[in-house]
Amino acid sequence: MKTALIAGATGLVGSELLKLLLESNEYEIIHLLTRKSLNIDSTKIIEHIINFDELASLKLDFAIDHAFCTLGTTIKKAGTKEAFRKVDFDYVLELGKKSKEMSFGKFLVISSLGANPKSMIFYNRVKGEVEDELKKLSLQHLFVFRPSLLLGDRKEHRAGEKTAASVYKVLAPIFSGPLKKYKGVEAKKVANAMMQAALNNDDTFKILESDEIQKF
Repeated sequence: MKTALIAGATGLVGSELLKLLLESNEYEIIHLLTRKSLNIDSTKIIEHIINFDELASLKLDFAIDHAFCTLGTTIKKAGTKEAFRKVDFDYVLELGKKSKEMSFGKFLVISSLGANPKSMIFYNRVKGEVEDELKKLSLQHLFVFRPSLLLGDRKEHRAGEKTAASVYKVLAPIFSGPLKKYKGVEAKKVANAMMQAALNNDDTFKILESDEIQKF
């Protein structure tokens, strides 16, 4: 049986991933890195209440087969570009470094469709930059997931994404062929793709674009 770690278990994908891992017979222990307790009654769960700003000095003295990073925010929620970058670049990269340091088996991370370190769009550029830095770590196994617009019920209110999701549902039939990768993807599918890749794929490095994620 496997031991997993999730950073970002309260987010849209992270919460769905946690449900899947709790239901799966493949996982015995699930470590959660979280700012506050999720109050989940399960013998599988081990919570680590942390300050993510201090992630570099955090001691993780336990073995992990699959480390899932579903951390992410928006510039609007973060308040500034610098605050956004702290979450989507600094925290993600620091967790990757921990994965390398502690010899975790597989590191699976959420990025975004359009991630490109040379992008004119700040959001996509940051996502591309952190992907590049993670690749430089030469992790045992690195899986990068690039979903399009994430669909699902968020605990937080994101008016822009809610509107976009409604538009996607109306226009869904046109997202086929070359446009298929731009189709909105359910958070449950992304979570399932992450779990299935962790359990069944032994590639050293793999990027899964949104249309490939849709197949899970």
